[in-house]
Order: sequence, then C-alpha cells, then structure tokens
Amino acid sequence: MAKKTTSGNCFICGNTASKIVTRNHLLKSHNSGDEPCYLIKAEGAYDKNYWLFFSVPLSATLASIDDFLREIWCECCGHLSGFRMGSKRYGNSRKISFIDVGDKLLYEYDFGSTTEIIVTVVSEILRPKQGEEVILLARNEPMHFSCATCKAPAVHVNVWENKLFCEPCTPDLDDGGFLPITNSPRMGECGYCGESDIWIFDPKITSATN
Repeated sequence: MAKKTTSGNCFICGNTASKIVTRNHLLKSHNSGDEPCYLIKAEGAYDKNYWLFFSVPLSATLASIDDFLREIWCECCGHLSGFRMGSKRYGNSRKISFIDVGDKLLYEYDFGSTTEIIVTVVSEILRPKQGEEVILLARNEPMHFSCATCKAPAVHVNVWENKLFCEPCTPDLDDGGFLPITNSPRMGECGYCGESDIWIFDPKITSATN
C-alpha cells in the first residue's frame, strides 16, 4: 500500500511544497530570462500523485517531450507512443507552439500495457537560454510503499498479483514476476525498471541532474 503524498521538490532551489504551491512558486520565483517557454505539467492519468513540471521552448517539437517522458517515466522496451487531444492525434514533428495555455494533451506510451499521462500547458514562462530543450523544474517526492507481508518498506511489486514486498519477503525474484518500485506511473508495467530515470532530487544540489 502506498502512503500518498502530494509534495514535491523544486529542482532549481530545493523548495518543497504541494503541486499547486509548486506551480505558483515556479511562476513567481523562477520566471526570468530571455528564452520564451511553456511551463508544462505532466501527471499520471490515473494517479495524479505522480507529477512533473518542466519548461520547453515554443520552438521545440513534441518529440522533445516524448523523449523526456520516455526517459523519466516510461521507457522499457522501445514501445510506440503518441499524443492526442480528444480523438485527434499529433505527430512528434509538431511544434509546441500549436498548443495554447490551458490545453491538455494525452500522452500514451505502449499501446499494449499502456501508460497514460496528461500533459497540460500551465503558462508561458521565461528562462535563461539552455543547452537542453526540456528542463525538469519540479517533481513529486517518491511515495512510500509497505510490504504486503510484514509492513516494512517495500522494494518490489509482483506484477501478477499486484502485491508489494520488501526484500526479505520477496518470494522468488527469478520467476520473472517482480519489478522494482519506481517513482513513475508506469511502475509494475511490462519490463519497466526505471533505469533511464536520472532525475533524482538531491537537496545538496539545486538543479536537475542530466
């Protein structure tokens, strides 16, 4: 069982706050520079305790967001992915500028064991010129899960039974039915282990690791 949390960390200054307060914090305290961008929020479609805020220049394409979401939350076996708004689908070559503040896109990764992510354009924002197109600004803190057997901190999820286990209580890792607990809405799906996720918050470093 998860201990739900809505708190997250600002990767620029280390501030810790709820999702809404973090959004306002980013707009007030980290909105300066010469590069016009969108502030974008991504969150799990079925569990909004998984959330991210990131900036991306209006000149970028959807491919940049696709690459970022794959690395931080989704990539496991090179599955197909796509964006849509309602019934209309958009290719990765579309410029970010085609969407407006307030628009929501549904991002789908893997059309078998699909992970769905809501991508919302929160606001226009400014930032100093960056080498990377997508810059992570804030992320939810990892949720804490309890072992189904002993209630100790869990580290594995049984994908067949949807149960969580600590290391000593994990029956048999060699049977292929266990995956690691990750800070991602794709946890427990397909072969997702989170190995591409390098954005781990360090309170001693007030910038994203990438």
